[in-house]
This record gives sequence, structure tokens and C-alpha cells, in this order.
Amino acid sequence: MPTHIAGHTLLALDSTPRTELAILDLRSPLERTTGQIAVSTGVPYHDLEQRISELVPHLDTTIVLAGTPDLDEVGAAILEQLGYTDVRVVDDGIRGWTAAGGRTYTGTNVRSKTLGEWIEHTFATPTVDSDTVQSWLDNEEDIVILDSRPSGEYLHHHIPGGYNTGGGAEIDYRAGQVVTTPHTKVVINCAGRTRGIVGAQSLINTGIPNQVFSLYNGTPAWEQSGRPLAFGRGADLDAPQQVSAELVDWVESTLAQAGARIVGAEEVRHQLDNRSVTTYVFDVRSPAEFRQGHLDAAISVPGGQLVQTIDEHVAVHGAHIVLVDTGEFVRAASTVQWLRYLHSGPITVVAASEAEVRRAEGRFPIPEVAHVTVADIAAWRSAGRDVRILDLRSSTRYAAGHIAESIHARREHIPQIVEGAPDATVVLVGDETYAPEYAAAAGPGNIAVLSGGIDAVADSLTTEAPRYAAGIEDHTGPPPFGPDRDRWYAAYFEWELSLLDDTAGDPHFDFEQIASSKLDLPSSATS
Repeated sequence: MPTHIAGHTLLALDSTPRTELAILDLRSPLERTTGQIAVSTGVPYHDLEQRISELVPHLDTTIVLAGTPDLDEVGAAILEQLGYTDVRVVDDGIRGWTAAGGRTYTGTNVRSKTLGEWIEHTFATPTVDSDTVQSWLDNEEDIVILDSRPSGEYLHHHIPGGYNTGGGAEIDYRAGQVVTTPHTKVVINCAGRTRGIVGAQSLINTGIPNQVFSLYNGTPAWEQSGRPLAFGRGADLDAPQQVSAELVDWVESTLAQAGARIVGAEEVRHQLDNRSVTTYVFDVRSPAEFRQGHLDAAISVPGGQLVQTIDEHVAVHGAHIVLVDTGEFVRAASTVQWLRYLHSGPITVVAASEAEVRRAEGRFPIPEVAHVTVADIAAWRSAGRDVRILDLRSSTRYAAGHIAESIHARREHIPQIVEGAPDATVVLVGDETYAPEYAAAAGPGNIAVLSGGIDAVADSLTTEAPRYAAGIEDHTGPPPFGPDRDRWYAAYFEWELSLLDDTAGDPHFDFEQIASSKLDLPSSATS
């Protein structure tokens, strides 16, 4: 049975230095946006077994659940069944935390986005509006527009003529390919504010002599100013054959300032074997480079996205972060300079070309459950049997193609569906990204899993008549396009521009203090 603790006990745990602690929120992504603990990690109950070993690799790490009481109880039981030995549940969940004086925040990636606003305020990062950029273009001034988002977002839409950098830390690594004179004006855009600000200040920090600006409010502001967006492939910015001596010097000084050591594979291997400290290994190169070959222990999270979404990847407070990069370490340094404001644990970097480094077995074994085939379902339906097909994939994947008459559902919806149709056979559908066997094993009633997942029916999927067990709860971003998107962004920018005021006085947002309290770090980098 999990230990129950009061909200004030969690407050005390959270403020205890050098304690490995994971505060997990099992609510859906949408519900989490209504109010969350700043240093909690969202691990939706829907995904619990699929993600927990990656986020909390050691079974003896203290885990505290602080969401909604019913969901926390169910989640705690699952965690204990998996072998976690120190699971605690906050009485009355997030309400118990706030009743004890804990602060909560709406939105997503709150600390990272507040950091972006703090960077602009602290470093006076230059910004430029869409009208001014257009005037530069009309006057044929020497200007380069660099998109700071991952390639997938760039393909969805981008500013005409803007370069696809691959996002985030890639800008520092690749900008020299097109910024070839000190007179070129450089504009960094994202689809909002944070990544544009961070990308611009990162490039400025490298010592580049050019004028560098973040585009105020990014592509939404560009579109709302009446200017068209481009879609699909554009101009891809290649990786350099080599980096400049000045950039090499910047890498060395940046790593030294952050106390981030360059280590070899053997030290990473030793750290992973150290059961007293949680170690995360993130490959901050491009996903394409990762696919070409990587350390087995590493997870692909490009540097800019790691800064933007650290709460989604680093659950254990005070953990050791290892960044994997090519030997120039430009992207690692670009990432480290901002991680040090968000993370007080040690950070080291290692070259991707180093020897193989393996992590202990990751995801928990997939349970043995009943499986059925497409032919089984067809035969049952022909015989008049009630079959309910629940698609547990993401809502985005479901909308892109699903089995006719299937229902998009989340794991928490299954008991109610079974209760409402006690004589039905429930078939769960997943794919390579989601294994529904965990939900089937823990679920009530007559539940089976479709053999082969969605691929088994890939030639007969439809986008017609989608059905949802509840509202779409796994998507928290803007609508694709249209008036609803404009309204969403208006509210979003109002929220983001208020973050510095809303978080004032909260030590979780005292970025200078966090940067100065690094744990057990040397004063300079070594090679």
C-alpha cells in the first residue's frame, strides 16, 4: 500500500536539497493545464507503464503522486506492482498541495516558458515585429530568417524564405552556413515566443557580430499581420563541415561556466551503473543523426526541445543529465547554457562517436493478454455479437486514420465503457507507439487486444465519422488554422506575457539561484 502524506509534507520534501524525488501528475495533458505543481512531471495514467521506466529508472526513488485522489490511488497500485518501493500519495491530490500553501500554475512547460520571458527581460534580447521584417525584405536588405522549431513544425507552416534549421540548438551549429557577413540581419522565429527568444539569445551569446532579433510572437503574429505562410518543404540549412575557432572557444567557455564536464563513454557507463543517482542520457543532435547511429542508453531529444520541455523528460529532481553530441559540442553547449537555470543536478557531455553505452532493460515487460484478429472481429459482428473497438492511440493518429465505428478512448475511460456494455467484447487498438496490453491487463471485463495493432488494418482505415469517448484530452496546442487558432493564441500570449509576474517569489523560478546551486560540479570543463 502506498504511503499517504499531507500537502505540507510534500512542501517539505520539495524544499529538501540533494533529495532524489519525482513528483508525478497522472492526469490527462489537458486537465494538467488547469493547474499543476511547477516541478512536477506529467505522466498520464494512460501512458504510465509505457513511460515510467524511462522517467524513473530506479525502483527505490521516492515517487509522490499529486493529481486527483482516485487516479493517484490506481496509479500507485500499478507502480507498486511494477516494483517501486517508495510510492506516496498526497491527501486530496493537487488540492491538498494548494491547501498547504503550495503554488500551482496553468498552461504547459511553465518553467521553461517563464525562463524564456526571463531571458528576454534579463539580457534585453532584441525583438522585431512582422511589419519591420517585411520592410527589410521590401527594401532588399541583407536579412536571414531562421526557424527555431523542429523540422516537423516547419513543414506544417513557416515564414516564406525562412530556413529550416532543425530547431533550437541547431541554430548555433548551422547559422554560419548562411550568415556569412557581419552585416546580415538575423531574425529567429518560432510559433510563439519562447523558442524564438532563446534561439536569438543563444546566437547572440556565441559572440556573433550580427544584429540578431527574435520575431515578436512568431508565426502567429506574422499571419495575423495579413502575410501569408508557406507550407511543406522549404530551404533546409545544412550542418557545417567544420565549426569556426571562435565557436570552439565559445563552447569551451560555456561548458566551463556551467560546470559541465566532457566525459568518455566509460564514465557514462559507470554513472548508469550507479544505483544511488538517477542518470538521464539525452542525444541533443538532430533526429536524423540519431537514427543513423546512437548510444543505446540515449533518448533523442534535440537540445532546444529539451530546454522547452524539460518537465516532460526529467522527472527526478537532482538527477545527473548526460548530453550526447558530435565532438564539437556546439549543440550541447547551447543546451547547457539554459539547462543550468532549470536543473540543479550535474550535467556532463559525451561524444556520440564514443563506444557503445547500454542502459539496463527499459520498459517493463508487456503483459500476456488475450489477442484477437481482424477476422475474429468480422466473424463476431456477423454473428450479431456486440464488439466495441477502442483506439488508444493519440487523438492525432486516430484522426489521421482509424477503424470504422471505432472509438477514440483513453485508458481511464475503459471502466465506464465496460460498465455501460457488460455483454460486449472490448478490443483495444494500439500501434508501435502505444502498447494497449497494459491497459487490457489492468482493465475490467472481457477485454482483448487487436493482434498487429492498427497496421493489421492499414489498408481499410477511414477518416470519416470519428467518435470520442470524451473530449480530446491529449492535445493542448492551438487548432490547425482559422479563427479558433487566433483566439487560442490571443489567450496564450496573454498568459505567457504574465508569467514573470505570476511566478514572482516562487523559488522554483529563481533562475539565478538555481544556476548557482549546481550539485557537485567542478569549476571548469575538461577534455
